[in-house]
Amino acid sequence: MFTEDMVHDALQTWCDNVVAVGKVHAEGGDARAFATRVLSDNYDYDNGKVLFKPTLTYGAQTFRPTGEGALAYFTGGDESFPDDKGFKLKPWVKVWYSKEDHILHGDLAIVQCNVHFIGADDSHIFVNKSFVFKKCEDGKVRIILHQSSLPYQP
Repeated sequence: MFTEDMVHDALQTWCDNVVAVGKVHAEGGDARAFATRVLSDNYDYDNGKVLFKPTLTYGAQTFRPTGEGALAYFTGGDESFPDDKGFKLKPWVKVWYSKEDHILHGDLAIVQCNVHFIGADDSHIFVNKSFVFKKCEDGKVRIILHQSSLPYQP
């Protein structure tokens, strides 16, 4: 069964991983290899299906049903996804969530929240997120749905 503590742990892990990928990149490390491990540990691409709609995608590549598509969005450098610049490489130095609400349903948690990003250049953005987290057979919590959008501004 999914618990409220697991929701908060999964969200915090997601936020921490955004910072960690950017840090590896900023320090000259292999951000692509690190992000590949983050994807494997935290998204269910290896064992199942993931529905992923990143914030800054459009057209034929709006949705990312493959790990390769998600990795391209996070780290760029994939000619199959020429518009991806590597969102997680900014680097972001602080990332946190707010206004979280969730529904627990067996081995799933359905979550909505805002995620705030502070860049090393002191930029600040926030996006609206929806996640579905699943407690997998190996006991790890992984994302099976990740939808992200900029807040509507009339």
